[in-house]
Amino acid sequence: MAQEQISVRVLDEEYKIKCDSKQVDLLKKSASYLDEKMAEIKSSSNTMQREKVAVMAALNVVSEYLSQEAKLGELDDVSGEIEKLQNIIDTQESI
Repeated sequence: MAQEQISVRVLDEEYKIKCDSKQVDLLKKSASYLDEKMAEIKSSSNTMQREKVAVMAALNVVSEYLSQEAKLGELDDVSGEIEKLQNIIDTQESI
């Protein structure tokens, strides 16, 4: 697959990154999101070192991800229950 080098800015620092051409938009969006999260943390504590800001932002992003993943799991469970109920209804209707 074709690789493309792009530049992204995170907390006023530029990073040149190679990625698959199909992933460019996702990478730019990800960098923008990370930049926002890091800027939020940095604005609440101007003395916090860049590395600590990055770790705090990473923890926040992972926490959000895991929360969404849990919600998707709950939806899968509900979907499975609905499917079971639909099968029961279909079986009863055919009797």
